Formats: sequence, structure tokens, C-alpha cells
Amino acid sequence: MQRRAAAAYFAFFLVVSVAAYAYIGVAESQRPEVSLEANANLTNDTTFTVDGTTYTASNIHMSSGGGGGHGGGGGGSMVADLSWTNDSWQYSGTVENGSTTSIDNTTYQVTTSNESNTVTFTEQLNASQLAIEDPAVEDSLATQNGTQYVVYEENGTLQPVSEWLPEPETRTYQQSETIPYQSDSGVQQTTLSQVSTDSATVTWVAPRDRTVELTEGGNVTLQGQQYFAHFPNHDSVQLVSVDEYPTYQEQLDSQEYFHERKNGLWGVSILAGIAAVLMLGMAYLPTRG
Repeated sequence: MQRRAAAAYFAFFLVVSVAAYAYIGVAESQRPEVSLEANANLTNDTTFTVDGTTYTASNIHMSSGGGGGHGGGGGGSMVADLSWTNDSWQYSGTVENGSTTSIDNTTYQVTTSNESNTVTFTEQLNASQLAIEDPAVEDSLATQNGTQYVVYEENGTLQPVSEWLPEPETRTYQQSETIPYQSDSGVQQTTLSQVSTDSATVTWVAPRDRTVELTEGGNVTLQGQQYFAHFPNHDSVQLVSVDEYPTYQEQLDSQEYFHERKNGLWGVSILAGIAAVLMLGMAYLPTRG
């Protein structure tokens, strides 16, 4: 009698387990999807234009970071790069008082004046190099009592270097005038924006390459228009107007509800299977007497 009851319970729990597992497969075909009216469907190296600016998607991949977001796996989330060129990016730079700068292969010392709002470039003369280039004097300089001299080839007479050197070139720039500036990308023609005792600020406009990272559901502003990113698969990314975000959130909530129900079915299937095994084991327990 004990074995019959255990066998009946075994069969019951086994049927429940198998039925729950079978329904998981049926429910999977009804998984809710995120379906949006996208402004752009991008794959690697495809472009999207907003108000004359062209944007290029690249490096679409699953990140290795933890905490998967919507659209990604548990161990990471989908990301991509969106790049473009800003043709009117405003740069700024600083010229320090007393520093040196090289313009057209000539070195100048910088002097800033807060009183006159000017910056002056004074040519730095290389006496040793000029002596080599002057056939009238010896190539090397002479030093006596701490003073440097040039030595004339014809008669060996000496002349102090300070008297022999030509007048250095000077360039003075007023605030708001155009001034050359040695930037990381070369000499730029800039605007002298502000002058102080210690430094001067220059500004100029030039192209600049920009890149932003797209993440699932993350916002991005392009030419004043707001979008968010959605990854429908591992090979593409959609840019969608923020007006669609309430719809997107509703569909994510539906997916979350589906996953909760599916996990519940897994729990039923596993627990019923364990119960069936326990019932089968109890059927073969030894009886007293």
C-alpha cells in the first residue's frame, strides 16, 4: 500500500515536472520583443546623417563588464561607438609670459603686457650659429672676464657679442588680433582673446573628431536632437527618438514579466522533479515487520 501511494505521487509529480518543462518551450515562442520605430538602423561602418553632420557606427560588441543591461547577457552589455567630425570646434590655448615658442623655424621669447593688452615675440638669436654663418669672424666665440666676443678673421680683433649681433626681430600683437600659436597639431592662426601679466589666452576654430559610446537605453544628443540606443541583436544598433522611450520601457516591462513567469515554470519543473525522485525513493524504503 505504501509503495502504491508513493508510486502514485511519483507519477503525479513527474507529470507536473514534464508539463511545466514542456510549457517553457511553448512559452519561449511567445517571448515579447522590443519593436521600435527607429530613426536609424546601423551596423559596423554604416552612417547616419543629422542636419548635415554624418555619424558612423563602429565597434559594435558585447562588453566584458559585469551587470548585463537590457539587450545584453548576464556577464556584459552591448555597446558601440558613434563617431563624427565637428567642423567648428573652438579650441583654446595659453601662452606663458617668459616662455619660448617656435614659429617658422625661428625661436621667440614671449612677453605679455596686461597694461597694453599685448603679446610681444622677440627673436632669440643664436650667436654661435651666426658666427659659423659669418665668414668675417671665426666660427667659435671667445670669452674674457665673463664676456663673450667674436674674433675677426682678418686681424684677430675682438668685438663683444652683444654689439656684433643684429637687432632681433620683434612681433607685437594687440588683443583681438590674429596671432600664431604653436599647438600640438602645428602652428595655428588664432585670436588673442585675453592678456594678463602672467599669460595670454588664444582661441581658434578647427575640425575635431568626436566619439561617444552607445549603450542599451542610453541617451545621446546629436545636433540638439535627443535619441536613445537599442541593440536588437549582436550585430546592429538602432537610434530611436526619445519620444519612443515610453513604448520602449513598456516593452522592457513585458519582457521582465515574461522572464519572471518563465523562471517560475523552471522552479515548478525542478521542484516537481525532485519531489518525484523522493517519492520513488520512499516507495522502496524497507517496511517494519
